[in-house]
Formats: sequence, C-alpha cells, structure tokens
Amino acid sequence: MIYKKWQRYSYTAQRHQRHRILLALSWIIGVFFLYLLISSYLVFSFRIESNSMEKALTAGDIGLALSTRLFPKDEESSWFPYKRGSLVVLEKSFTTERQSWFIRLWDNVIDFFTAQQTNASEDPKRLFVKRVIALPGDEISIVNNVVRIKPAKQNYTLTEFELSGVAYDIVVPENTAAAGEELPFSAQFGPLRLNEGECFVLSDDRRDCNDSRTWGPVPIADLRGKPIFRYWPFSRIGKL
Repeated sequence: MIYKKWQRYSYTAQRHQRHRILLALSWIIGVFFLYLLISSYLVFSFRIESNSMEKALTAGDIGLALSTRLFPKDEESSWFPYKRGSLVVLEKSFTTERQSWFIRLWDNVIDFFTAQQTNASEDPKRLFVKRVIALPGDEISIVNNVVRIKPAKQNYTLTEFELSGVAYDIVVPENTAAAGEELPFSAQFGPLRLNEGECFVLSDDRRDCNDSRTWGPVPIADLRGKPIFRYWPFSRIGKL
C-alpha cells in the first residue's frame, strides 16, 4: 500500500506505467495487423454452419483454408489453384452496396477478439464452403440428378466424378418425381455454358441446399480459398 501511494506521486513511476501500457497496446496492434496479413494472404479459419457438405464437412467443423488471393485467376496458369472437385471457401454477397472501410475494419477487429465467432455489423456477405464442379468454358447439365460436364474445347461429356481429381460422396433426393424442371432443386438443370472467370459450385447434399443452382455461376474472384485442414472436433481432425 505504501509503495502504491509513493508510485502515485512519482513522475518516474507514472512514466514507466505509461510506457508499459503503450508497449502492451503496441503488441496488440502489431498482432492484429499480423492477423490481418496472414488471414488475407496466407491462411484463415472457417466454420461450417450447416450439413450441406456432409460427409466431407458437417455442422460445427472448424478448419483452416489456404488463401488464394495471390494466386492467378487464369485457368490456363499452372498456378491456378482450383480443380474440378475441389472444396472452396467462397464469399457470397447478397447486396450491391459496398461497405465502408471503417465497417470492414471494425468487423475484422471483432473477428480478431472473438476468434471469428461474432460479427459486429449485419454484414450482407457470408462465407460458404462448396465444391467446384465446372470451370470457365465448361458446359454443365443435370439430368435425373446426374451432373454431366462438357469441358471447354472438348467434344465429349463426362460425369462430375470422372472429371474430378478427388473422390467424394453426394446425397441426392430419394423421390424427384414431384419436382418440376423449373425448380432450382429439381433433378434437371441446363445445359449452361460458363463464361470466362466463372465457375459452377454445388453442395454435396443436392436436396435443398443453396449453391449455383440458385445463385447461378460464381465469379472466380469470389473464391477466397481452399479448405486444407480440419482441427475441430478433435475426433475428426485431419487433412481435407
């Protein structure tokens, strides 16, 4: 107590106290900007909110994704990061309004201090994990829930699984007789040819989950990264 009273009236002690506070704030700000740099250009975490990608990913899974922001968006490039069958994290905007830099920065601050579990603003953008089915120039069609792709500059048509570089399971509706051809989740779709800079993404659960059947083709520029590792829950930890 005597020391604290002395410290209160000591200029040297107060200066040291201010120095410690400024040093702590500097560390917090430095770590925050390092977090922004890493999450924007290297890796970032994602959380699965639904079972639309079951069995690959289920609700509650948390993982890391490789940021593809610096990768080329030209499919002809050897560094193009997306293949048919790849899991991707895409950022979908549901408004044409552009957020101010201050709101975006504030959202990043809240993400940083809440481990990305809370969003400060009613952000019209959301992150989704989907699977790339078709790439620019491909023609895609769905007949009786079977997805077929005619690759760009090719004359043949193959199923999604024949063109995919990875194996995966899907869930299709058990009874599609009542679904009309005009419904977004019907057993029929297309044919549709993708333009340059577009891709077609689907959920592994093909029953009633939002994807390119409702959104339309997705700009490759909206793809933020590729899931590479799941670290929660521990019982399902591993490479994706």
